[in-house]
Amino acid sequence: MSAITFQNVSKSFAEIEALRDISLEIDEGEFVALIGPSGCGKTTMLRHVIDLEKATSGEVLLKGKSPGAIRREYKIGAVFQSPALVPSNTVLENVQMTLDITNVRSAISPQTILEDFGLGDFLNHYPHQLSGGMQQRVNIAAAMVHNPPYLMMDEPFSALDEMTREYMCEFLGEVLISHPKTVLLVTHSIDEAVMLSDRIVVLAPRPGRVNSILNVAFERPRKRSLKTLPEFAEKVLEVRRELYGVEIEEKH
Repeated sequence: MSAITFQNVSKSFAEIEALRDISLEIDEGEFVALIGPSGCGKTTMLRHVIDLEKATSGEVLLKGKSPGAIRREYKIGAVFQSPALVPSNTVLENVQMTLDITNVRSAISPQTILEDFGLGDFLNHYPHQLSGGMQQRVNIAAAMVHNPPYLMMDEPFSALDEMTREYMCEFLGEVLISHPKTVLLVTHSIDEAVMLSDRIVVLAPRPGRVNSILNVAFERPRKRSLKTLPEFAEKVLEVRRELYGVEIEEKH
């Protein structure tokens, strides 16, 4: 049974058709990136998985269960563009909050996961004392500390500078080796999608449809040096051709 299944999912907001007949299966432990033109429904797809949207027709299943059932079991971690940290709480307290809410027995120690995230020396710091990349690391740690099998990420690095984004991609890939998850990533960055994912789903413009699915077979862990290799450039070009083909279709 697939970890995440989209079965003929369509979604409309009043007269606006956001998604049309989306069918996609994501395996357990797989990292899948969604990429496509602005407004093609990437975030809408992710919101279905975390139970923030309901399909107009079709259904989304997580190992045969509804997203609502999985959410109520606290089995989904979510990371968004801006770190959702409480300014008056320390780094350790921000991560501990997730455990206070979920009370999950299989959770990871907040101090342990923060050390894994390279933040062992910053447990008692406050968010304003951290760089943007460090804040997002705390944010991801808070989304993973209760050890959920699913991690949903909506443009988590888009507010960071290019160098920090590259570091965060490498770092996240390494963390997921020791803390494996089924991951769905929404991104506008082709490099980011190639660096992180096992498969890249290219969506057609609104109404969002699956245009193509590309495999990314680079071995893990993936270091930033991978981006200097011709194989990486070739994969980026392959994705870009698919994406540009979609944009050309949109204009015509």
